[in-house]
Amino acid sequence: MSSFTERLRAQSLRILALAGLLLLSGAAIGLAAAYPLTQMSFHESNATRLDQPALAGQVDVDKAVVTIDDLPKGWVAGDANMAGFGMLSSDYCGEKITPPAPMSDVRSAVFSDPTDQAVVVAQALHVDKSAKTYLNDVRDALAKCSSFYRTDAAGNRTKVRIKDASQDPPIADDFVSATYVDDKGASVQEWAVFVVGDVIVTVLHSGPTRPDPPFLNGVIGNVLTRIDPKDFAPGGVAPEDSNGAGGTDGANPSTTLGSGAADESGPSGAPAPGAPAPGGAAPGHATTTALTTSGGD
Repeated sequence: MSSFTERLRAQSLRILALAGLLLLSGAAIGLAAAYPLTQMSFHESNATRLDQPALAGQVDVDKAVVTIDDLPKGWVAGDANMAGFGMLSSDYCGEKITPPAPMSDVRSAVFSDPTDQAVVVAQALHVDKSAKTYLNDVRDALAKCSSFYRTDAAGNRTKVRIKDASQDPPIADDFVSATYVDDKGASVQEWAVFVVGDVIVTVLHSGPTRPDPPFLNGVIGNVLTRIDPKDFAPGGVAPEDSNGAGGTDGANPSTTLGSGAADESGPSGAPAPGAPAPGGAAPGHATTTALTTSGGD
């Protein structure tokens, strides 16, 4: 009987020891698996998530176009003939994305910076409730290549590389942006396409250099404050609702922004990617003749 009790006690101790070993091993494995996560830095986004269904039918397409008051001081009205060469008219990696059924004409505006001949082309279009579908199509098309070639009206072929935009999007999900850089460093286009309710808005900056942050987001922020004050205006009140005007003499929160040099620079006054020399087509009018998929040359 004593021998049986001793064997039982020994067996119990072995079981407890095994259980303890398994517990410690599991903890060690768990810590080893979790350790890489502790070394990761997660980027915290400040982007605003919009209630798009609630905004449908609430956005005035005319107010969604960039105005002179949305730009820094020094910008002037540009060549109206370039109004049709915004991102709504552009190909994306050789693919033409057709907007959904329009509920309005395309509203456009063109501005220029006399100091370096940079141009801003803005567009807005009221469409049916599939505006987000258009944005998703643009995003999918853009993901198909990392560079492409453009041929201007004179037959000159230029390689254009696609890079990330210089700033984070102010809108979560419903915003696509990128930078097109002439492979020779002669010109840069930075652009954004976004959706607010059932209105598609595009803003394109085209010039010899990338605009200094926060130029583009500053301009877009002024537009968002006007068309969606609940989400973007201080106190939820649009500027024109509080003082009866959207700004005077170009004075607005973005007047301190510049459009000077950045990491991709070229000769002053150089045309944008795909734009020919004076007398040719406007930026965005050049045709895509070849594509380069991600990682190619």
